[in-house]
Amino acid sequence: MSRLVDLSPTVPDGFKGPPSTNLGVELDVRVRSGAGAFWQSARASLSTHTGTHVESARHVVEDGETIDEVALERVIGPAVVLDLTPLEERALIRAEAVDRAVAALSEPPRPGEIVLLRTDWATQAIGTPEYFKRSPALTEAAARRLVALGPRCIGCDFFEEPAARDAGWEPGDFVVHRVILGAGIPLVEGLVKLAELPSRCEFFAPFFKFGGIEAAPARAFARVPAGGGA
Repeated sequence: MSRLVDLSPTVPDGFKGPPSTNLGVELDVRVRSGAGAFWQSARASLSTHTGTHVESARHVVEDGETIDEVALERVIGPAVVLDLTPLEERALIRAEAVDRAVAALSEPPRPGEIVLLRTDWATQAIGTPEYFKRSPALTEAAARRLVALGPRCIGCDFFEEPAARDAGWEPGDFVVHRVILGAGIPLVEGLVKLAELPSRCEFFAPFFKFGGIEAAPARAFARVPAGGGA
């Protein structure tokens, strides 16, 4: 027996996207009713990097693959959770912290597994401007250590790019994204509730198949043993 754990936050009107675009979610809800009947249709305006989403190499590589070129098998499969807690706000997660999280597992990540990075930060602040400004982040060396594990994708519950937390960044400052996405590893950002997962589970992040762009919203979830948890 197993159960599903929803790893995506609810995205209401006003939910904040990344500071690079400074776009909040706008939901235009249209309703018609009468004679005991009801009809509703909504239009959504948002950054594709809002809430839980999947990123492809095109985000930081000019000729990189677009999100529609990312096969679903690359964001679905066996996953291992690296517990990086506890962390202070704006902490830099170094390669040594990745090594400690790997060493704490009963078995190290196998090549081709999905690696999920748990900080519990999203549970505190996702959907607010503070999620990005005060989030922990990876160093470039930590990103390279993760790539060396050979994962099919990497998922995060925090904003992993340190340079993008504040104004004034340039595209070349996105070193963490360039290391991970440049290695052909999709990024799943904006996850929540990783604390509810055991160290290993089945992970799923199906996403909207937009054509020719770099990211798409996703509804991520995990399958865990019934009654199982962290």
